[in-house]
Amino acid sequence: MNTPTQQPNNANFYIPLISYLYHNVIEVIFLEPPNKNRLKSKESLFFPSVLGQKWKNIDSDIRWDLSDIINHVFPKEYQEKSYEYALKVMHLLLKTPRGVDKKTLSKFIENENIPTSTLYNIIIPKMVRLGLIERRRESNASNPNRGWFMILKPSLSFSSHLEKLSNEWKSFYKTAMSKNNETK
Repeated sequence: MNTPTQQPNNANFYIPLISYLYHNVIEVIFLEPPNKNRLKSKESLFFPSVLGQKWKNIDSDIRWDLSDIINHVFPKEYQEKSYEYALKVMHLLLKTPRGVDKKTLSKFIENENIPTSTLYNIIIPKMVRLGLIERRRESNASNPNRGWFMILKPSLSFSSHLEKLSNEWKSFYKTAMSKNNETK
């Protein structure tokens, strides 16, 4: 390992951090890049290489399991516990499509031994951001001063956005192929 002030052999893969020292002397410190063995983005989907053997059959007539879809949101090989918890929560939400309130969700969390902080800080926010679930907040009608209730429901935003994305790509591809054939 290099000392912090030395430039590593392969500087292209290191992140420079400039710090100012006394009397206007500048020191450049090269930090090692982040660990690439983990997915860290809160807004990412996991797509294994199409060339690999990890893809399920993508024929549109063959249904995937819910676990196959959740594996793209919380990849089992990188985020095993989040994957398990998200799968359990989605099964609950799909059983009650009208919505699950906080009281029902709290009982479910207790029965399934799901860490509350993981569910509320990681799993629910990511699934809301990606459009798999909808989180609504309704005020307490009987006592408005007591705050609001959280309601979780399954959502179609995820499929709508991915469908739009895939249709646009198909359109670009077919247009390019059509233009390419016209120029020959």
